[in-house]
Amino acid sequence: MSWTPWPLRITSTAAALLLFDQAVFAGQFLAGTFPVLHTHRVNATYAGITVLATAVAAVPVRWPGRGPIWPLAAGLALFGLVAAQIALGFARVLAVHIPLGVTIILGALLLTGWSWRYRPGRP
Repeated sequence: MSWTPWPLRITSTAAALLLFDQAVFAGQFLAGTFPVLHTHRVNATYAGITVLATAVAAVPVRWPGRGPIWPLAAGLALFGLVAAQIALGFARVLAVHIPLGVTIILGALLLTGWSWRYRPGRP
């Protein structure tokens, strides 16, 4: 078995966990634990960095032309959405911030699930 899917599996799993934690921290904040908003903000930075690492980890899956390119595109798209999500959070545009967060978590989970099912050399 090739080593190439392993960086993607590890980074996408970490990203999915960090992104899921964002929802937990937001829920705690909404329940009245106001200091957790700082944790939510700090974790957003780590989640963004991890999502970017996921996009980088998708390169060996594709390189050179042996696997699909969409995981790289998905990782970059998720990174862009996380950046927008952070900006919307600081701007307190919660009507977009909350549903976008759900969408980001779903996208991260789908990418992670695919990465664990992916087998190099198989269609």
